[in-house]
Amino acid sequence: MPAFAAASYTPRTMRARRGLLRLIADLSIGVAALASFGGCALQRYEAAPLDPATSASTFESRSIDAPGLKEYMVVHGHSAPEWPVQRWGLTDLTLLAFYYQPNLELARAQAAVARAQVAAATQRPPLAIKPVAQHHSLQPPDTTGPWTLGFEVEIPLSGSGRRAALSEQYGALAQSAELAVGSAAWTVRSQVRAHLLDCYAADRTLELVGVEMRERRSLVGLLQRRFDAGAASALELSSARLKQAEVDSQIQDARLAREQCLGGLAGALGLPLAAVRNMSLDFAVFQQTPAPPNDSAVQRSALLNRLDVRAKLLDYAAADAAVKLEIARQYPSVTLSPGYIWDQGDNIWSLVATVLVPAAGNKPAIQAALARRAAAANEFLAMQGKVISDADAAQARYVRTMENAGTVQQVLDLQSARGKEARKQFDAGHADRVELTLATLETLAVEHRALAARLETQRARGALEDALQMPLEGAPLPSWASEKSPAQTVAPGLARQ
Repeated sequence: MPAFAAASYTPRTMRARRGLLRLIADLSIGVAALASFGGCALQRYEAAPLDPATSASTFESRSIDAPGLKEYMVVHGHSAPEWPVQRWGLTDLTLLAFYYQPNLELARAQAAVARAQVAAATQRPPLAIKPVAQHHSLQPPDTTGPWTLGFEVEIPLSGSGRRAALSEQYGALAQSAELAVGSAAWTVRSQVRAHLLDCYAADRTLELVGVEMRERRSLVGLLQRRFDAGAASALELSSARLKQAEVDSQIQDARLAREQCLGGLAGALGLPLAAVRNMSLDFAVFQQTPAPPNDSAVQRSALLNRLDVRAKLLDYAAADAAVKLEIARQYPSVTLSPGYIWDQGDNIWSLVATVLVPAAGNKPAIQAALARRAAAANEFLAMQGKVISDADAAQARYVRTMENAGTVQQVLDLQSARGKEARKQFDAGHADRVELTLATLETLAVEHRALAARLETQRARGALEDALQMPLEGAPLPSWASEKSPAQTVAPGLARQ
């Protein structure tokens, strides 16, 4: 037997090996226990691939009578006996968009990310375990083995001020992301209202030009008979035919506008166009012209309800928390490293403290955080001023359009009275069919002007509501919470009427 083999089986060496094996086993058990304690809910990776074909098919299958949609709308105020919806008004369409709109779902997902980052940023720093294994080529006679084995544990000690500042910073960012969901919800509602108004304009225009086309055809027929009888000139007849051709072109334009508005409404709702074509729309909301709030109320509502203003305040709070964090980081950070080493039969316990002193007292980072906080304050003040200016301008525009619509309505009332008088004259035999038709066409022309004035008033109303992020009249904005669940929360600013 070789000498080295014989030496390896001496009693002292055997004891050393048994001690080494026990130490390795104990160390393994301890590491496993720490790992299982720190990650008791270990997760496995699960792939989540995107399939464009499947998602496109899912989009195309969306409908206005889906079971999940019914549950969602009933929970948020829609009457269950009135399902399915027969006529879709602005409130029902807004809920429909909140259920399907992908941009709102994206904002909800981003808010979920921000909430998750709060816990991730404020969790305690991990422990570090450093195993030590050394083999000595020279073994003194009084030692039990050539090995040095052990481990160290690094325990970072972070001050409570740092964790509190991190929690405050990421908490403010999470709240800002929640408000971003509200801003996305308001944008969805605004787009739905704008496209619904376009559909109302197209429908009403089609109705008016349809009546005008019948009257123009009647007038051309009357003038043709007069021309044939020598009672009308060729110029009158050609002028009437030209007007008829213009109205026919207006009908085509109105039909195109109707198709375009349906496409825009489908995009705002997050539905395929085929589903929107089958919907019966309710335009009752556009029959209302609520009085605008007074000047002080406009500014107060804008400052209290605008979600972007509230988000800027939270951005400033996050910047202020970043200053607190850098102030806390100017103090040294400490890492304790207790350890144990079995060195050739000798048990050695150690405790090491590592102190990291920030370079230059962390002043450059503090100055950068102070600059970012100052910039956040200026951004808030700039947005605050812009919000007030936008609200004032929108209110002034709404007031002017209301006055203009009132004036045009007075002209329409006078023209309608004149048309009635023309009908009386015709019935009494004092006016012919041509004169009655011309009076009717004059009334239709004023009705076109009145419609344009009402549409401008409704657009100005929408701009004022956007400036305040608050409906002027009617139901408050439906729930838009950051999770599409049965129980949702309405933001105070959007819930007030």
